[in-house]
Amino acid sequence: MTNDKKQLSNINFSRDAADYDQSRKYATLRASYPIIAGEALEKPFRTVLDVGCGTGALLRMIQDRKKGAKLFGVDLSEQMIQVAKAKLGEKAHLKVSDSEKLPFPNEAFDLVTCTFSFHHYPNPGTVLQEMRRVLVPGGRLVLADPSPPVPLRQLLNLAHLFTKDGTEKIYTEKEMKTLVKAAGFEVAKWQKLNWLSYLLVASKKS
Repeated sequence: MTNDKKQLSNINFSRDAADYDQSRKYATLRASYPIIAGEALEKPFRTVLDVGCGTGALLRMIQDRKKGAKLFGVDLSEQMIQVAKAKLGEKAHLKVSDSEKLPFPNEAFDLVTCTFSFHHYPNPGTVLQEMRRVLVPGGRLVLADPSPPVPLRQLLNLAHLFTKDGTEKIYTEKEMKTLVKAAGFEVAKWQKLNWLSYLLVASKKS
């Protein structure tokens, strides 16, 4: 069996794609989407890119509440993209893509979102730099990810060395803020979504 984190993530999410929107496994994460969508809609934007868009659930919520916005999404799993395309149709531009090499020009988006995929990225700094590259100056990043309290987080990080689900690392608040700032963002907000997850909002420094 492979030890490549990207391959493991692709295998696991491709397997779960058809049932993701109904699976109890992801129920807690799905319950956070309305809060994340609300934060994304806090400020005006015309273009949004969802990195690790999965089945397109967040983009669908944004689509329903932000008529006229141009929606884009990327995901490593072709099966996830297929489900998202069936859900969003021609109203969103969706591509199979590695988050480390986003297939878009510089300063293409007003808003970048990333929900519950960041802990799967082997090179988080590279991903954040790519997100910054495709954002306009002052553009916003809205990122949500798991971060359960100690000692559960430490136990999960240890367990993921053996469970082969593609998780790279679950980060602390301090670690995430350090990564985001190092990539050229200014952190505007950090809040707990629930006991398991957090929401981080940052803007691209001009």
